[in-house]
Amino acid sequence: MLPKRRLALQLTPLLDLLLIVMFSQYIENRHRSVVAQETLAVREKALDTRQAEDDALIEQRRLALEKDVADQKALLAELGRTYDEKFRSILNQHHQIGSILAESLNLPGNVMTEVLKLRTSGSTDDAARLQDAAERLQKLMQARGEEIFRFMLQVDEMQKHVTIWEIHVQVNGQALITDSQQSFVSDFSSDADLAARLFESSKSFSEPKLLIVVLLTWSDAQAVARRRATDAMPLLMEQLRRDAGGTRWYDFSIIGYRAQGSLFNSAKPPTP
Repeated sequence: MLPKRRLALQLTPLLDLLLIVMFSQYIENRHRSVVAQETLAVREKALDTRQAEDDALIEQRRLALEKDVADQKALLAELGRTYDEKFRSILNQHHQIGSILAESLNLPGNVMTEVLKLRTSGSTDDAARLQDAAERLQKLMQARGEEIFRFMLQVDEMQKHVTIWEIHVQVNGQALITDSQQSFVSDFSSDADLAARLFESSKSFSEPKLLIVVLLTWSDAQAVARRRATDAMPLLMEQLRRDAGGTRWYDFSIIGYRAQGSLFNSAKPPTP
């Protein structure tokens, strides 16, 4: 009978191997957990970013809609004011035309009175011009009502937007500039000197309208003074337009000889 053999196992190496395997699995699981957490954090951040972008887009669209609504309300309000102003303007125009026509009913008598005054004072040229203008107006009043209406509106609009200045070269060679309210008199030695002096004097006038027409007249002044004044007009216009900076427009017209003197005889006494 064979003797029994005893099987002896060394457990220490096996235990070491088991620990190594378990530690490796632990490390791998932990790595996977960290990766999963990082991936989850990235996805959450992406979702938060997308949610913030969506919220911002929604807010932007809401503000744009509110702005559109406000703009539409403002536009409707502006249209309402515009139509209201136009309606009132039409009413005012008709009231103005009615007043002018009412005053024109006594036009012949008033004109003849003024004509007689001018003739008595020796202003025969002005008397003739006034009488011609009155005759033309009388003929126009006999035309159709629409033509009278347009004519009155044109005159009224011109008075609203046009200011008249006058430069008058006097017998003594001095130049008078007036806006019918104030007058200034100045000596001058050349066209450039006259333009500069008139430019400085014009700054004392009341604020003019959008269009300023400067009329040049003269009495029995010497030819050299008349020529200098005529040559000074373009220079003066250039200075006035440059100073206005495009907010107003200046132009001039040469009327020429006037035996009766300045057109604006009713202006305040001239300032030296």
